[in-house]
Amino acid sequence: MSRTLLGFALVFVASVLLSHTATAAGWHYYDPECPIELGGKSMKFVAMQPKKNIDRECVALPDVGPSVIVLDASDNELRDMNWDIRILRGNGPNGDADPEADVVGRLPIQKFRNGMVNFDQNFRDAGNYVLYAKLTSDDGAKSFIGKHPFSVGLVTDEEIYLYIAFGVFVVVAGGVAFTLWRQGKLGFKIPDFSKTD
Repeated sequence: MSRTLLGFALVFVASVLLSHTATAAGWHYYDPECPIELGGKSMKFVAMQPKKNIDRECVALPDVGPSVIVLDASDNELRDMNWDIRILRGNGPNGDADPEADVVGRLPIQKFRNGMVNFDQNFRDAGNYVLYAKLTSDDGAKSFIGKHPFSVGLVTDEEIYLYIAFGVFVVVAGGVAFTLWRQGKLGFKIPDFSKTD
């Protein structure tokens, strides 16, 4: 019974670790969860910290410091518009931010005819941020606005679950090992140091 429990705990922790490793290895360059909605159109978002690791993130950069933001719009209409791209300091995880008052980084307004832009952003403080994108036609008659909230240097839900799974594994494995030791089934005994010769 105790070996069965230990086996289940090992399989559970291994599955959690493998799923986290697959995500961290950058196997989701443009994950379906990465688009920024622009009122009927969309562009793709990915954030990286290439000086620290190869991870490509949608919603959570693991640490503060130099980062690269990549935006990609395949729609020809968006490619012919003027892009106003800003990084805003978020007022909570839901993406609340003022595009004028909370700016921590901004690109010059310009067109990106190939539909792609990547730029460096140095995040000095951990917290919630928002990528703000406003794409406007030359005559100003048409515009699309999108926001994409993400965090920098904060513990994510995925990491919390990983810590909980590891804690459960340690408790279960420790309990099984203690029970086997008490029953004398581990094959060794811990010497009794309280006895003196």
